[in-house]
Amino acid sequence: IEIAGRLNLKEKVFPIFELGVAESTRIGNSKDNEFHTTAPYFRIGFDVNANKKRTSNRLTVGFRYGYSSFKYDFVGPAIQDPVWGENIPINMKGIDASAMWGEAVLGFEAKIWSFLRLGWNARYKFRFSQKHYEYGEPWYIPGYGPNGANCWGGTVNVIFDFGKTMKKGK
Repeated sequence: IEIAGRLNLKEKVFPIFELGVAESTRIGNSKDNEFHTTAPYFRIGFDVNANKKRTSNRLTVGFRYGYSSFKYDFVGPAIQDPVWGENIPINMKGIDASAMWGEAVLGFEAKIWSFLRLGWNARYKFRFSQKHYEYGEPWYIPGYGPNGANCWGGTVNVIFDFGKTMKKGK
């Protein structure tokens, strides 16, 4: 879940700040390993109105910088110590990690009524950096999604636009 605040600079540029909390639990295919994290994240950036016609609808393109600092848990099957022959359980809790990423954003929003707008956007995400535990990367990064080189995401938005309403011909 996330909430965003943005400014409307002359219907052309929209600086934006997004703040959210994400949670992920994944149980492996063999059902004997589990990954879990819950953490906040933020993104900051801008959108540009690419709609050249003076209508109340907006076609936007933009960019976001995202960051999350989080802890994750990993529980896995016991492994056998090759020297002593004992089974050692894997139970790692509270592993520190963080990530920074960028997002190229394409969106559309339509005026529904007065100050109410509905919209959506698609995001192409790419990691800048990541810090994680020496034995492995987290499966999921809050705000980014499943950990990997690049990924796609999207949002559906309910927008309350309390700025000056546009009038036709202006």
